[in-house]
Amino acid sequence: MKTPRIAKSIAVLAAGSLLLSACAGATESPVPEERDDDETNTEGEDETAAADSDEEILIGGSIFTLQYAWFLGAQEGMENWAEDNPDANIRFQFEDSNQDIQRNIENLENLASAGADGIVVFPTDSKAIIPTMVNLHNTQDIQFVVGDYPQQPDNPDDAVWETFVGHDMVALGESSGQIAVDHLLEQGVEDPTLLFITVPSSGEVTEQRLEGFRSVVEAEFPDANIIVEGDTGAGDRNSSHTLMENVLQREASIDVVSGHNDATVLGAYNAAVGAGRDGDMGFIGIGGEKEVFQHIQDGNEAWIGEVVQDPVVLGYTAMEALWLAMNGESLPEEYDLPAPEGITPANIDEHDWQNWTWLG
Repeated sequence: MKTPRIAKSIAVLAAGSLLLSACAGATESPVPEERDDDETNTEGEDETAAADSDEEILIGGSIFTLQYAWFLGAQEGMENWAEDNPDANIRFQFEDSNQDIQRNIENLENLASAGADGIVVFPTDSKAIIPTMVNLHNTQDIQFVVGDYPQQPDNPDDAVWETFVGHDMVALGESSGQIAVDHLLEQGVEDPTLLFITVPSSGEVTEQRLEGFRSVVEAEFPDANIIVEGDTGAGDRNSSHTLMENVLQREASIDVVSGHNDATVLGAYNAAVGAGRDGDMGFIGIGGEKEVFQHIQDGNEAWIGEVVQDPVVLGYTAMEALWLAMNGESLPEEYDLPAPEGITPANIDEHDWQNWTWLG
């Protein structure tokens, strides 16, 4: 393992890790309590380490995509950790994988070539980068923390990452499903038709969100007609817009629309607006797009909810976990993060979403 060049006590930083399981809420970023600099000194501190403490430590961040504001929040969380821990003397290099597996692999190799001691990686799928991580870990002693998308090695020995930090994807779908159920009950709909747009390229992540959504809806409406459409295009607003146009041509009635993320639901909404049918159905976003929050805040009755998990907490937690691992701390296989939160017209005023910087 590469030995990080730090002079401050690991114990102090480890104490800060207690905040990981005590984040106040899914929409609040963790802020450690102020610490007296004198408290970070330990008796018998190694003089060589102190002498080396001025050297910057390069940490890599391989981001799934910066196309979505949510991942900007994950990057922000990592940067917030460095600001809260200036003695770590961290310098970041972030690479955008743009949802592309080969670019994800190249990003890891580029970060290794740049001299990264550790890398937080938000992967593009569940397997493709594992051989690269194994090679870089074994040959260059690079340590990894995986965020957001769990990895599934065929060989347990290939699990070279220190821990996984991610949200519960099933719970995301469950939260969306509960908003849908509450809306349908309020509207007195007995045999609802719901549309859920998946993104097949996201593999198990999109399937888990659908699973959560379906389970909650069918528990209340066993005979619900849940239409599942896979956006096999770019998984963005444009491809979802086209998909929704086709769905509207064959479906005379749809009560609720949700999907893998905000981009797919916004595309579906725009198509419904174009067809003059946006008033016939409710839309539920997942992920966190400023436009969705604005629709809800403005009283756009088509938008009945948004499901969000704070990406800043994710990035902050992943960075702290990596730092502790680089300093010899044993970590759990995965970290628990705050549960997803459903934001609706009834509770949006309780949230300071306008000041969530990652929304832009």
